[in-house]
Amino acid sequence: MVALRYIAVCFFIFLISNINSQSLQEMEIEMAYHADVMVNASTPRHRTKAMDQFNTLFAQALAKEASFDFPFDSLKWISKKYPADMSFKIYTWEVKVADDEVKYFGVIQNKDGTTFTLKDDFKNAEGLADEEYSHENWLGALYYNIMESTTKSGQKYYLLYGLNKWSKYENVKLIDVLFFSKDGLPYFGLPVFKKKVKDQNDEIYNRLAFKYASDAQMTLNYNPGMQMIMVDNLIRKMSRLPGQPETLVPDGSYVGYSLEDGYWNRIDKIATEVMDTAPRPKPVLDARKNKNIIGKEKPSKN
Repeated sequence: MVALRYIAVCFFIFLISNINSQSLQEMEIEMAYHADVMVNASTPRHRTKAMDQFNTLFAQALAKEASFDFPFDSLKWISKKYPADMSFKIYTWEVKVADDEVKYFGVIQNKDGTTFTLKDDFKNAEGLADEEYSHENWLGALYYNIMESTTKSGQKYYLLYGLNKWSKYENVKLIDVLFFSKDGLPYFGLPVFKKKVKDQNDEIYNRLAFKYASDAQMTLNYNPGMQMIMVDNLIRKMSRLPGQPETLVPDGSYVGYSLEDGYWNRIDKIATEVMDTAPRPKPVLDARKNKNIIGKEKPSKN
């Protein structure tokens, strides 16, 4: 028994030593394999096992010296976003662990190597409009865009555009607001969105979140030409999926948010053609730009 324990300890030390001796390039090759399986395997248990292995390896890779400057280009299954000043990077990824359940994971890595693991607690969140969350109760999402801005008082923050596959029948798109405290801790949620209400006080929101039909395509992104955030206007419609309750879908018109005096001010009903039947194309991603949700080029069909 003592001999078996000794062998087990030696084997564990060997594994740790081997991991520590691996280069980032070598680790990336192994991570790419597990990431491919966790996203594309047909069996849920295979995806889940690969997810656990990928998560462990990625945490170990980010703990290595010089990992901040390593591009991880082969990890095309995860989102990698960073601001123009390269002060931090934020990695997010999703795994379909069951037919009706998608898990979200994320890491913020600062330039100095400090990391914060983002723990998804979206399903338990309350008060989305006015609550502030930490990395311990993050609103899990796969981020597809990041923008830097400042409040009226000069506080820097980052708009994070994300997608959460909420259920079999509904998705959520959101813009969360990331900022860092004086101690360097990440928090989500700042009162930077404003909606004017006639004869009442303005409504102020810490973030924007929209739940809509999973078989619909919804726009939520910044339009540099119009210099505003563009959002599909949602209306309630009967379902087209078996078992799906009445839900929200785009009607062909848009709502905007324009930055003025330190707030993203809502602009109702930007004029476009309003359709009698909401658009419901099969692809959720923007085929016009030939990119997927995290900004990677789609493979050629040739």
